[in-house]
Amino acid sequence: MDGKCIHYVRRGFSLIELLVTISIISLLVGILLPTLSKTKLKASFVNELNTGRQLMIAYKIYASDNNGQVLPGYRYDFPAKDRTGRTLEHPINARYPWRIAPYLGMNFEILYVNKNRKLLHSFGKDNEVNYAYGASLFPSLAANSVFVGGDDQVLSPNKKAFKTFGNFAVIHESQATRASELITFISARSIFQEKIVNGFYRTDPPYLNKRMWSASWNHEEEPSLFGFVHPRYNKKSVAAMFDGHAQSLSLDQIQDMRYWANNADRPDWVLEKK
Repeated sequence: MDGKCIHYVRRGFSLIELLVTISIISLLVGILLPTLSKTKLKASFVNELNTGRQLMIAYKIYASDNNGQVLPGYRYDFPAKDRTGRTLEHPINARYPWRIAPYLGMNFEILYVNKNRKLLHSFGKDNEVNYAYGASLFPSLAANSVFVGGDDQVLSPNKKAFKTFGNFAVIHESQATRASELITFISARSIFQEKIVNGFYRTDPPYLNKRMWSASWNHEEEPSLFGFVHPRYNKKSVAAMFDGHAQSLSLDQIQDMRYWANNADRPDWVLEKK
């Protein structure tokens, strides 16, 4: 060394360099966010599709154990028990979740997926009464109860109704003539504590004796105005079909009565007296 001191000058970023860096980061975020959002939506869709498949496996086992009788949709006179073996009373036992739960190992996390999982946990696992009631209300997929399994709120599948309207509801596996096209469960939404949640235990069909739904889908509308059905995946819903498979259905498809009623022969089919 020649004895001279060497001084290192620390140089910070200039304002222009900072602005350029910020601009590049903003650009990258703008490019990546839509991709991340699509990836998250796709993952949620796959999760719900898997739930549909597992539901239908349990659904088929139930029918096998009951001589081909399908799981009741919304029926008053069928027993159900909670996780402790306690008999559940109306209206909890009228809803499908506690009837199918034994065929899912009483694992309600299969029924409650994605955003709804947090809702399930909020019911409190240590309070069996609150849990039983809450868990019966908001499964991610709702039952097509009017036309599959029967719905005592809308039109009970009894002898009088069958005599008046024909075999409008599938009560036995053998009655389904278009099993691969018949909705059994579908993506739903409803209201809980004044907020919209992604689930419900039953759904109303697009038509009954007339058009029941709003003319078009609007995510800001009250859920019942679109039959509690929720096309949450880019205007598509997950549907578990009677033959056991699960798929997505478009807005046009979920408003087509041929996917809802075994006897429907046109999209705007309505229930008529014989």
